[in-house]
Amino acid sequence: MSLQNTQSAVGPSSTETPHTSWQAPAGAGADAPSDAPSPERRGRAVASSWGFTLALIALLGSIATMAFVGLTVVPMETASGYHLSDTPAWYQTAVLGAFGSLLLWTVMGIAAIVLGIVGLVGNRGTIRGVLAIVLSVVAPLLVPVVLGTTMAVDIAQL
Repeated sequence: MSLQNTQSAVGPSSTETPHTSWQAPAGAGADAPSDAPSPERRGRAVASSWGFTLALIALLGSIATMAFVGLTVVPMETASGYHLSDTPAWYQTAVLGAFGSLLLWTVMGIAAIVLGIVGLVGNRGTIRGVLAIVLSVVAPLLVPVVLGTTMAVDIAQL
């Protein structure tokens, strides 16, 4: 048995470089990317913020609209007649405009749901995205509750 065969069986010779399993990633050093999020990830965080803002505006707008109708319809019908058509034309226009504005609040709520989902998918602004979706889903459920409650309060005051 020769000396050369025993060295190769035991380990590398002094002229060979040992093999390491770790290698530096490509572009390491001065060209390393910063920790700042990419524009796409920042856009998703902004999307969830916009979604939350739109959901909050839609919720407050729809509640304010229905509170206006609920608080004014009972006294107007008491003074004018049993049906909405018995009230003055200006009031009928105001009520129809208020109910028409629910379309705006609905579109804002749908946009908030979409933006909230975009924020959740991007895993950025998760809390704002969830809040945007929850507020957008709760708003249409609160509209008839607010209308009925405000009308009941007015009836009880008569």
